[in-house]
Amino acid sequence: MKRIRLLSAASMLFLAGSALSARTPENVEYVFTEASDLTLTGKILEDTPNPYHRVDTCRYKGFTSGENIQVRCSAGLAVLFETNSSTISVKPEYGYMSRAGNTMGISLRGYDLYIMKDGEWLYAASKVPADGKEENNLVLIKDMAPGVKKCMLYLPIYSELYSLKVGVEKGSEISPMESPFRYRVGIFGSSFTQGISTSRPGMSYPMQFMRHTGIQILSLGCSGNCKLQPYFADVLCDADVDALIFDAFSNPSARMIEERLFPFIEKVRKAHPDIP
Repeated sequence: MKRIRLLSAASMLFLAGSALSARTPENVEYVFTEASDLTLTGKILEDTPNPYHRVDTCRYKGFTSGENIQVRCSAGLAVLFETNSSTISVKPEYGYMSRAGNTMGISLRGYDLYIMKDGEWLYAASKVPADGKEENNLVLIKDMAPGVKKCMLYLPIYSELYSLKVGVEKGSEISPMESPFRYRVGIFGSSFTQGISTSRPGMSYPMQFMRHTGIQILSLGCSGNCKLQPYFADVLCDADVDALIFDAFSNPSARMIEERLFPFIEKVRKAHPDIP
């Protein structure tokens, strides 16, 4: 019995020592890397002047003022990187910050961090600027275990970013991570696709599907405005995709569907004759 107690005490000391070795210093100094210099995943159009926009609204015409805001939001975008830092933070610069009452603030304008373990993406942390204000350094997580972590950071679903810098502890390393996701599958849809009423950016159904299948989903969800408009078809025609998914009947009226459905399908099919 005495030997068992000694072994237990030694194990507790070892675990305590390991935890202390991973503890982030109180006055940690951060260094920052622009997220677009790492690996961005989930972009339906890859050549937007602002890397956090889904659509270049100067190039594609016809969007209403509200739709312009929506397609400039970073819904479905995530940053992939590797780091051995014990802490991760973000420094955002917003073009538009949503304060709607129908979705959690973390999802509207915050950040959602996952870390890969044994081939699976595990939730690690999430945070939103206090009271909807821009913060100079928003610390997402501290005191992580030593070693290199493979990270995926989801961006805000209903807000526009001008810049996003990822912060790690000075002296540690951060580098782009090779994407583990296969294919490019575009998804055009309503608020359900964009992520309405979710608690965190990573909890919209396309993002959950992507994590669990390893298939890359490129979101063109636009709350309330997925009505088979021809300018959305223009975006899908130019997208480099292996397949397309449509959640196209939540928003349009029956009359809109009757008038727009077949022209929409024919336009997209002409541009992508061989994809499912």
